[in-house]
Parts: sequence; C-alpha cells; structure tokens
Amino acid sequence: MFILAAALIVAGVALFVAAPLGIGLVGARAKSASELQVERLEHERALAVQGLRELEFDREMGKLSDADYEPMHKALEDRALTAMAAVENIRVEADNAANAKKPIVTPLAPRKPAPRRIDPIPTLVVHTEPPRPPQPAPPSSQSRKISFCPECGMRAAIDAKFCARCGIAIKPMGAAIARSE
Repeated sequence: MFILAAALIVAGVALFVAAPLGIGLVGARAKSASELQVERLEHERALAVQGLRELEFDREMGKLSDADYEPMHKALEDRALTAMAAVENIRVEADNAANAKKPIVTPLAPRKPAPRRIDPIPTLVVHTEPPRPPQPAPPSSQSRKISFCPECGMRAAIDAKFCARCGIAIKPMGAAIARSE
C-alpha cells in the first residue's frame, strides 16, 4: 500500500513538472513557411549586427588593423542588409496576398448631413436691477492674528512668539496696530 501511494505521488509530481512542456508542444500552432523564413532571416540579421559590434570593439581595442577591419565590416554589413531586405520582401508579399483576399468594397455615396434646427425666435434676457458691487468680507478673528517679524518682515505662524528667521520676539499685528493708535 505504501509503495503504491509513493508511486502515485511521484507520478503526480512528474506530470505537474512536465505539464508546461506538453502544453508548449500541443498548444503551438504550425508556422507557415514564410514565418519560419522570416525567423531565420531575423536571426541571421541579429548575428550579423552582433558581429559588427564585436568587430568595432576589437578595432577600438587595437586587436584589429584597419586593413583587416574594412573587408570584414563590409561582409558583415552586406549580410545584415541582405537579411533585412529579404524580410521586408516577405512581409510585402504577405501583405499583398492578404489584400488580394479581401473583398473589394465600393464606397457609398456621401450622405447629406441632417439640417440643423435653428430656434426661430431667439430669447433675450433683460436684467432690470443693476449689479450690486461686491461687499467687503467681514474681518475675521484669524486675520487679526497674522503676525510678521518687525525686523526681517517674514510672516510668522499664528501662535509664534519668535521669528523663525532672525529670532526676535514677535507681537501680533492686531495688538501692534491697537497700541499705535
């Protein structure tokens, strides 16, 4: 009994581990010949570009002379450009084939826009009262508590007793104004 349970556990773990591999094989759709060719050509281009980078690096490091660099650079550049041109040709052919399969749709005659409805009698609103001038806000108790430093003029917190910039004692403006009158 113990051996059977252990075998089932091992089989379950093996299936769990192998499940993504099976889905990848079963779930993959077959690629067309043109898709496979594009992948091969893209790989070829990537290899040529990587070769160009390494060739440039070797030249900058002094491992390669200018005489050796030129023909190798030309060959790798031609290889990359040839692969890129072939990929572009395959994509253009695929687009042309896809466009050939689409049905031809003739455009419809342009429709006339619906006429706009205009109100025959515009409404005019007349105000008989002149606008009132804005009323000054009543003085609040908070506006009297704003204080400024008499030395440097920096605004201070409402309950501050000393200036944060110069350290001098601050008296609230309301009290200072009341005393000066």
